[in-house]
Amino acid sequence: MISRRTEAEARRICERGMAAYISDRHSVYLNRSLAYGVVGGVIPASAVLITSAFMPLNKLWALLPLGLGLSVGFGYGTMTSDREDPVHEEEFTTVCDALKPTEEEVDNSDLPEQQ
Repeated sequence: MISRRTEAEARRICERGMAAYISDRHSVYLNRSLAYGVVGGVIPASAVLITSAFMPLNKLWALLPLGLGLSVGFGYGTMTSDREDPVHEEEFTTVCDALKPTEEEVDNSDLPEQQ
């Protein structure tokens, strides 16, 4: 059994539609790719900064791996964000179909009786 809060969130997502859900999934994927790019750029940039303390090397060279990491993370995220779309569409359909009320669950007590 799912909690009311989770069910309310799922219903809100279903009401917004599949396009909005896919867009949200793309945003999450792109943010994760950017985070990996930042980490991938900070590590070599730190190595360059540490090396510049012991060798005659300009500290501005540390910006090169940082910028490269950001660019690669963003580029990779942008180019591959739609790779998981079929899985996300299936998830959306499965959850939203499960939340639709069946005929037995629909309360018809406020409808006038048919003769």
